[in-house]
Order: sequence, then C-alpha cells, then structure tokens
Amino acid sequence: MAAREKAAYLFLSLLQARVGSSVVSRLQELAPAALLEMPSGQLAARMKMTERAVQVLEDLRRDFDPRAVHESLSRRGISVLTLDDAGYPERLKEIPDPPPALFVTGSVPGTTAVALVGSRSASTTGIETARTLGRALGERGVCVVSGLALGVDGAAHEGALEAGGPTVGVLGCGIDVTLPSEYKPSAPNTPRISRSPFGCT
Repeated sequence: MAAREKAAYLFLSLLQARVGSSVVSRLQELAPAALLEMPSGQLAARMKMTERAVQVLEDLRRDFDPRAVHESLSRRGISVLTLDDAGYPERLKEIPDPPPALFVTGSVPGTTAVALVGSRSASTTGIETARTLGRALGERGVCVVSGLALGVDGAAHEGALEAGGPTVGVLGCGIDVTLPSEYKPSAPNTPRISRSPFGCT
C-alpha cells in the first residue's frame, strides 16, 4: 500500500481516538487522505464536524508526522495494521464501522478464533469452566480472544496458554496501557490489539 494511504488511515485512527467518536461514517465517499489534504472548513461542511472536532483536526494536522509515530511505536514493539493491509483481520472488515487502524503487539494468528468473555467476578465453577474451554480450544489450535479482563476472560486465556494454543487480547484502552494492573507484565504469548496507540480511548 502507498505510504500516503497508510499515513491517512493512521491519521484517521488518531483523530477518532482524540475526538472520541467515529469519523469513518462521516467520510462517506471521501478517501481518508482528504483529512490530510482538504481545507478544514470544507471538510467541516462536508462531514458536519463539530467545532471541537475541527480544532482537534487542525491541531493534529499541524503536529502529524507519520514517520515519527511509526518510529515511536516501533521502539515499543508496536506495529500498525490499517484497513488496506493484508494482515488486517478479514472478519473485522465486515462490521459496519471497522477501526481504520489497529495497534498490535505480537502477531495476529491467521487461524479460527473464538471469543470467550464473561463476568469479572465469576464463581469458582465459572472460572474453571472458562479455563477448561480455553484449554480445549488451545489443544485444537483455535485462537482464544477476549478483552483480557479478570475473571472468565483471564481464565480462558490461562487455559489456552497452558495447552500451548494461540490467544489474542483486544483492549478497550491504549496499547501502552495494561489493565487490569494485575496483568503486568502481560503474558508474553498473548498478542494485544487496540484501536488507540496511547492512553485510554
């Protein structure tokens, strides 16, 4: 993919993280590169952006340096997958408003995946059931996916890792944030994915 297009998706992702809502649906027929090139006033009218969103757009445009962002991420072991990259999960592309970029530590397994999520304060039976299911899936090479919360999520990952199976944690915060803090350092065999590179979204 052209560096310009990748930069545009990266910019779009950073903009969404700062605005706090989706910008993708407002683009309509516009290419993401328009966010970097079109005059902000024209964009605001076309996309019906709020004054705050326009200010965020202008501030981000002024400071945006895709090479510096990639270098900063790379130093932390973080890679970026955009919608046009081959490694972007195909099923995620099918949702109505897919993230324009994913920030990843580790590698995303290209295998069948099953989401195992549940209560943070699960019963002993619930925890053991989640661990057993995770282990059974791991033994079969199925990737266990969760939000890495305590309780059922964590138990499912533990079971899969005990079996040597692949797991992926999808974070609701920035890729540089480890929540809950009990997971520091995070499991080395669990790739993590976030829609935001820095801080909570």
